[in-house]
Amino acid sequence: MQPFAPDFFTFLNGSHRHLDEAGKRLLEAVTADDRTATLTLWREIEKQLLAHLEAEERYMLPAFARADQNEAVALVRQHGEIREKLLELGVAVELHRLRLPMLTDFVELLQNHAQREERLMYVWAKALLDDQISEPVRRHVATVT
Repeated sequence: MQPFAPDFFTFLNGSHRHLDEAGKRLLEAVTADDRTATLTLWREIEKQLLAHLEAEERYMLPAFARADQNEAVALVRQHGEIREKLLELGVAVELHRLRLPMLTDFVELLQNHAQREERLMYVWAKALLDDQISEPVRRHVATVT
């Protein structure tokens, strides 16, 4: 995770890239049936993903909702879906029952969600959002990384 990126947009995009790379490493660990690496990577992803979602919900989505309420609501709903899957897969990891198709679907969900955010909310944020929220978001995410 890049805790001090130059601006909010770059920071959150970097977070998406980091989570995507961690997801690829996790897929490799599951494919290799490396339970230790799977558990370690899962815990890293879970911690960082929850911090990322919370930062967006606390600092970005309320302002975005004033610009595009329907899209903001859709993104929050996707965050809920991501959290549900995160919990479900977390249990599977702990019980050593995580299977590649389950994880592949989750990684695809995260990638599609990230693309949607970057295409809509992040472009809006880069153009319009006050930079004053950048530092609180960086601090928030840095506390859990």
